[in-house]
Amino acid sequence: MRSAQHCSQILLPALAMSVGWGFRGNYGHEAGAMVPGALVALAVCLTSHRPEWWQRSTLMAFLGAIGWSFGGQMSYGRVIGYTAGMGLPDVFYGYASLFLIGALWGGIGAGILALSVTLKRSELERFTVPLVFLWLFWLALDFSGLTSWLFELWNPYDVDWVAAGSAALVSLMLYRARSDFHAPCGLMLRLATGWLLGFFLLTLVLGLRMTPPRGDNWAGCVGVLLALIYELRQQQNRAALRWCGYGFLFGGLGFLLGDFVNMLGRAQWSIIGAWPVLQGLDYWKWMEQLFGLIMGAGIGWGAQTFARQQTTSGSDQGENGPPRPIIALAAPQEDAESRGMNFIGLIFLLIVLPWKNLHKNVFRWQEAGWVPDEFAGVSGMLWFLIVGILLSVAVGSAICQARRRQLALIPGSNLGRAQWLFLLILWMSLAGDFCGNLPRLESRAVFVVQISFWITGALCTMLVVRALETDQILPSDFWPAEDTRWSFKLWTSVVVALAVPLLCGVIGWLTIQSHGEPIPGSHQRFGASESAD
Repeated sequence: MRSAQHCSQILLPALAMSVGWGFRGNYGHEAGAMVPGALVALAVCLTSHRPEWWQRSTLMAFLGAIGWSFGGQMSYGRVIGYTAGMGLPDVFYGYASLFLIGALWGGIGAGILALSVTLKRSELERFTVPLVFLWLFWLALDFSGLTSWLFELWNPYDVDWVAAGSAALVSLMLYRARSDFHAPCGLMLRLATGWLLGFFLLTLVLGLRMTPPRGDNWAGCVGVLLALIYELRQQQNRAALRWCGYGFLFGGLGFLLGDFVNMLGRAQWSIIGAWPVLQGLDYWKWMEQLFGLIMGAGIGWGAQTFARQQTTSGSDQGENGPPRPIIALAAPQEDAESRGMNFIGLIFLLIVLPWKNLHKNVFRWQEAGWVPDEFAGVSGMLWFLIVGILLSVAVGSAICQARRRQLALIPGSNLGRAQWLFLLILWMSLAGDFCGNLPRLESRAVFVVQISFWITGALCTMLVVRALETDQILPSDFWPAEDTRWSFKLWTSVVVALAVPLLCGVIGWLTIQSHGEPIPGSHQRFGASESAD
């Protein structure tokens, strides 16, 4: 039983983030990245076998979405082009850059997700007003045209400085407005300032550009990760730092190994070139799903370490003898009512997130000629807007009813609610992505990718519905998040620091051996010439 639990704790997060990352690849940017973030957070929650985590499922999904959204601003298309060349310096640079991008993505995501299971409920509830205010401020900037105007005024490096600068401004204003905003706005201000300092120092001062002429949001994300690590160290939140480390390592490995498979596929290496069934596939999409698979497995593995079996002197204990005692991360304190953050989390996950992503489907249908110019004197596009608003009102009404505990559709158990939320986000995303790709479904590559999405979604569903209330771990002892035993050993960090460059070099060399000439779409980072896109 214990081995099956261990397996599900890694398998479900891996599959959930894999299919979520495939979705992200079709919708892109921060909003697209929020879907795998929410799914992996819920997958970890469901397989934790901890009732106190089930109780925080909405919070975990919400913070998971926020955490993984940061990486959505980074561009990696041109970096992948570097790994398609023939020069080892270019290929090594490409893989090293991909590792950094994935590491930043996973490290920030896991670090912010960890706050949902290590902070007190009252501390998390204080984020409600600042987060809503910041989102409304960003919305006002976008709809007023100020965001575009500011970008036109100054944006030589194609970075999201307006979002970071406005976040710093709003956080500072709210920090000064009320004393109970000091903690949440202080964190938001440090993250925003970290982004601005990272971009300023790395790109403007040192002149470091990862993928010219593409954007340098990676530099801002370096600042965000360092600011987050500083904040967690100040809190002595060693459990969160541990999870952040797992996200950093496996996020980097996911991007590194995923692109290696992409290069082998595009080069038609060995059996890929010999087997007809492997021809004409969209290896870019398989690369993205492998990104998520490895990163999600790492997030699940990191969560699994928060419930460990004690080592004992008896070699047969736990096998032939009684089970070994379990030590777990201390349960977060529920010192306040779960109202504000749960409510805005559901609004965000079930209304805002679909709007941010699925509205792109309508434009795809319009380009394919599937949308009539008008019906009953109203344009076809406006009809979609009307339907979208009505659906949002319906979902919002259901959320309000659930908040008042007047919605019979919602299960009474925390586990049941977590299962419903996971399945809603999963299948809403998959159905939306499928509908968006209907005009392109005749393509063999698109068809196979969509089939893989639905197979992965079905596997996730089977794993989710198998979770039972009785499958709970029973720890004999708890370590608080501040316990030094959650910290990594020094030798672990040293080994990883030495192994990553070596791995980049080995994979770079193997990539070059897989093809005799640059793969179409390759780029040179070093040297005067560059192949076409």
